[in-house]
Amino acid sequence: MKKIAALLVLSLVVAPAAVPEKPQRTLAVTGTAEVSVKPDICYISFGVETINKKSAREAYRTNSELMNALSAAVKASGVEPKDIQTSSFSVAPQYHFENNGQHRIFDGYRVYQSLDVNVRELDKASTVLDAGMDAGATQVNNVTFAVENPKKYTADARVEAVKAAQAKAQTMADLTGVKLGKPVSITESEPNGWGQYYAQSNVSLDRAEQGGDTPNLQPGQFKLTRTVYITYEIE
Repeated sequence: MKKIAALLVLSLVVAPAAVPEKPQRTLAVTGTAEVSVKPDICYISFGVETINKKSAREAYRTNSELMNALSAAVKASGVEPKDIQTSSFSVAPQYHFENNGQHRIFDGYRVYQSLDVNVRELDKASTVLDAGMDAGATQVNNVTFAVENPKKYTADARVEAVKAAQAKAQTMADLTGVKLGKPVSITESEPNGWGQYYAQSNVSLDRAEQGGDTPNLQPGQFKLTRTVYITYEIE
């Protein structure tokens, strides 16, 4: 039998080497803008403290009478009930120590309440403060002017921040001889706390007891900022 030899030809196809992609060239810039905002609300926190050496109930009763008078006075000055809220309440025995802390002396029962007031008509802030002091508040814990909803004021700042970033990127591209492409990423920073303007805190009541004038509270203004971060392609 005649054998037929078959010749197999194997073809090896070699693919051309892959050409590495060019790394993306980018330009990262920031833009910041700010808007000046006038406060539209004033937060006042009053405190009432009473101490009775014999009875916690009497200390509480006295404190409640003062708080009721304080609340009524604040309402009479033009603040709506929805803007008045009791924020803290405590009853506790009070002591002091003698003989290098070895001997504890009972001083009585302390009752403390605080009343938070939102004043929306800023020209009445001093009047409300005066009314609360006259009604028997023993402390003014805080007076703060602020913007109740600051986010609605930042739209303009955002627009200006983007424009500032665009202008900066274009200037840098022109100076370095590159062509500015499309943005590949855009982020925005949220401010922390929204920058409140603190007018006056821990207002002393000694002036009221001595017939002093009501402090002239100044709302002032503060600035809300927006910062954007934009990365552009460049050619």
